[in-house]
Amino acid sequence: MADQQQQSSKVKGVIDMVFLVDVTGSMKPCIDALKNNIQAFITSLTTSSANTPSIVKNWRAKAVGYRDFTCDKVPFVDNPFVENVDDFQAQLANLTAEGGGDEPESLLDALYKVASMPATAKGGQADPKSWRYSGEAMRAVIVFSDASIKATMVEPAGGTVEDVINVLQSNRVVLTMFAPDFDCYRDLEEVNKATWERLTGGSNPQESMALFTKDQKNFQKTMEKLGKTLTATLGATPLI
Repeated sequence: MADQQQQSSKVKGVIDMVFLVDVTGSMKPCIDALKNNIQAFITSLTTSSANTPSIVKNWRAKAVGYRDFTCDKVPFVDNPFVENVDDFQAQLANLTAEGGGDEPESLLDALYKVASMPATAKGGQADPKSWRYSGEAMRAVIVFSDASIKATMVEPAGGTVEDVINVLQSNRVVLTMFAPDFDCYRDLEEVNKATWERLTGGSNPQESMALFTKDQKNFQKTMEKLGKTLTATLGATPLI
């Protein structure tokens, strides 16, 4: 029991975050607003003031973009984990919305890649290209997309949503999705501790995403909800 309490203390307030962003051409009208709002969110999540201590005590984050693995020359834009807002802002700034062809897009391939990143050993030194040991830091992937999902993967060849669910759960990754109300997201919502914020209100998914990112007050409110979810998870039983 004492070991469990000590481990819980280590995990609380410690998090690795991957912001996984659809950077296909349909996201172009809202990509700048989305990047600005994500930056504001991570600043609020990790910054302390005299009256408001930061939710996260020790954090790393990285911005990753994905497109269509079947037709785009650069379907996946990866970055290392960074530990300050300026470096993270630079990663966001370099994400460009282009390509993608027609829907659907390759979210499953991208999720598989980030969820199956290598991890450092228990007590090991943090590596910017790896998750920290699951008992020492929470792992979170936060998805933003305005598109449906390709059912069959390119990497690994022939992979399906079940393969992605297995790697998310086995590597103890907490998934949050901001995406259209499409049935293809329902299986991912079943992953342990996953949440899905359905984007609605527009005449099509692209307009819904644009409205979501344009309305800064609503975006902030939604991100605050995400922050509370992360806080609750960070304080939960250790993910070992």
